Amino acid sequence: MARSPIKHLIEKEGIASIFFVFFCMALALEFTASVGTSNQAPSASHAVAPWIFGPFQILLLYLPPWLGALILPIVIIAGLAGLPWLVKYLGEKSGERIFSLFFSVVIVLLIWFMVKEVWWT
Repeated sequence: MARSPIKHLIEKEGIASIFFVFFCMALALEFTASVGTSNQAPSASHAVAPWIFGPFQILLLYLPPWLGALILPIVIIAGLAGLPWLVKYLGEKSGERIFSLFFSVVIVLLIWFMVKEVWWT
């Protein structure tokens, strides 16, 4: 019986992923991550990660802990995971409308919280 090419491919990808993990661990041990607050701020009430995570942390700051740490991530992950089945069930046009509505709500909330953080502090 001949060897399956898929099994051979899975073995190659497994070995490559193990090497990649070790390479990433070596890089992580070599370089330090400088996550902290800005030098311009006199004092920080909470730590804020740089780049894109700032608005999400600000959003989580105003929510109750059980909602921001448990319910919201589960709903987001379930919604994103179920989006292909929802599009298939409702049809292509309805799926596009749901996706654009979801995307616009997320963008509006992020912009609102960013503006609120800058103007009301």
